[in-house]
Amino acid sequence: MPHLTLVRHAQASFFAARYDELSELGRQQARALGEHWLRHGVEFDSAFIGPKRRHRQTYDEVVAVYRAAGRAFPAAVELAELDEHHGARVMNHALGHAGGEVIAPAPGDAAGRERAVREFFRAYDRIMREWALGQHRVEGVETWEAFRARSLRALDRLCAGNEGTRVAFTSGGLVSSAAGWLLGLDDDRVIDLSTVLRNTALTEVHASARRRALVSFNSLPHLPDPRAATAV
Repeated sequence: MPHLTLVRHAQASFFAARYDELSELGRQQARALGEHWLRHGVEFDSAFIGPKRRHRQTYDEVVAVYRAAGRAFPAAVELAELDEHHGARVMNHALGHAGGEVIAPAPGDAAGRERAVREFFRAYDRIMREWALGQHRVEGVETWEAFRARSLRALDRLCAGNEGTRVAFTSGGLVSSAAGWLLGLDDDRVIDLSTVLRNTALTEVHASARRRALVSFNSLPHLPDPRAATAV
């Protein structure tokens, strides 16, 4: 039966001018994942990535580790279905900010940054739940309902066929929505999952012709201190 591993991208550049770019810590996290897989002899028959730079860069760091060891890693197939939801654009619209995925820079000092992160996630939690209820509709932006349907199509495509080990590099919202379909969760619970899913966290799925089963969620066997891999 197919075995699917969903990977949330490594840490992106939160509160930077361009979010969709791995931070140096993110690159280290992705390399640690590749090294962990190498040590344990993990091989995949196929690989998939979402369309964001952070998806591709997480994949690229893993591939670089394999190549440095003389090992092959499958070429990535990009799937539009693996894109993240448009929550960042919805948040900016709801908060009166311009920009797509741009997140307003935080103050330079540590205390100010910590406060800004807390405030961001309080607003994120509220606005995401309102969006799931049909509020904050933005012209040209995919709705929450459309995103959930797309995430199911992604899961269907990744689990199709009778055999093979597969890996997909995507974002936290997509992984959480897929897990929600597997567990029969409502929108609130899916959003709960998305707020705790950590950088480079692994989620595993077994699939067969009759059923799909969630094997693991949000695991970080490759990082010595999982607390460092926040949901940012």
